Amino acid sequence: MSRILCLALLAAFMAAFFMRPAQGHELPCFAKEQAEMLEPRENLRGYGTTSEGLVKLSVTSSGAWMLTFSPPKLDGAVCIVWLGEDWQIVTGAGERAKWTAR
Repeated sequence: MSRILCLALLAAFMAAFFMRPAQGHELPCFAKEQAEMLEPRENLRGYGTTSEGLVKLSVTSSGAWMLTFSPPKLDGAVCIVWLGEDWQIVTGAGERAKWTAR
């Protein structure tokens, strides 16, 4: 299941290169209906607001992650800021994150 989601995210990211940026934004953006398929609620790990809009972080159980941005003027559209793999959860205030070179 998580492999299928990773492939879907990769396909969405690749398709974004062929889409025209929404209203002058440099980021690939998707309409609200498409965004709901890209960002399942069960993967949402956190969100926050800026003066420019809403920022969300979604992480799958396999560690694939996506950082998105939703400008208020685009009526629910979601713009992909960054995608990645191997998300690691760091717990505890005193714990230091470990970085391993690949």
